[in-house]
Amino acid sequence: MDLRLSQLHSSGTLMLLLVLNLLLWEKPESIPKCHTEVWSCWDPLVETFNSAINLAQIIRNLVGQIQQEFFHNEFSSRPFATILAQLMRSNQTVYRAKTHCHANIMNPQVHGTEQINVRTKKYLKMMINYVGAWSSPLFHLALELSAMPAVPETILSKANEIEKNNKELLDDLRWILTKAYPTAKIKENFPTWEHLPFIKSNNNDDKFLAMFNLCFCLRNNIFHTVNHLKTLKCRITGKDC
Repeated sequence: MDLRLSQLHSSGTLMLLLVLNLLLWEKPESIPKCHTEVWSCWDPLVETFNSAINLAQIIRNLVGQIQQEFFHNEFSSRPFATILAQLMRSNQTVYRAKTHCHANIMNPQVHGTEQINVRTKKYLKMMINYVGAWSSPLFHLALELSAMPAVPETILSKANEIEKNNKELLDDLRWILTKAYPTAKIKENFPTWEHLPFIKSNNNDDKFLAMFNLCFCLRNNIFHTVNHLKTLKCRITGKDC
């Protein structure tokens, strides 16, 4: 009798341990948005937002640097000085190049009550088109610069880096949409860059005018992009609000 009770007790203990082990193995599955690592919790959405914000900040820094190089490097300083002189004389073509930014039509103009009322899913879709608006201009910037004689490596490398980072930023936003809204559909509709024919022109003055436009507009747009991403991160993940 004592032996049988001992066996039952032992069997019960073993069963309890098995159940506890199963529960421990199943626990991570009960946290769909949190991946456990060593003593911490890793949220893919938060990390992807962090990546996107970091990429936008890198682009902002690179655009500021390449703009300075265009103004001061021997390769481009003279045409850029001419553009500024034309701007001072109220040349309408140059004035438009400085003030008309093709991506602005996609900029989520969300301020005050408008920012509160715009739906997050729509906001995120708008951001995809806003960032995507720069895909073609940046591709052609890198392409045309690479074909120009005597282009400095410092300028060309920055152009390539900006294009690469913008691609990665766009990919991050697309991934966030699929994870935050798995059933969401989006029609990517990137506006045409008005200065595309300029940068593809055989006339270097036209090329540099397109680069002038790109630098001024992207620098402005990427500033807004950083702020939009921080707002979306707060809305979707509840972090850093």
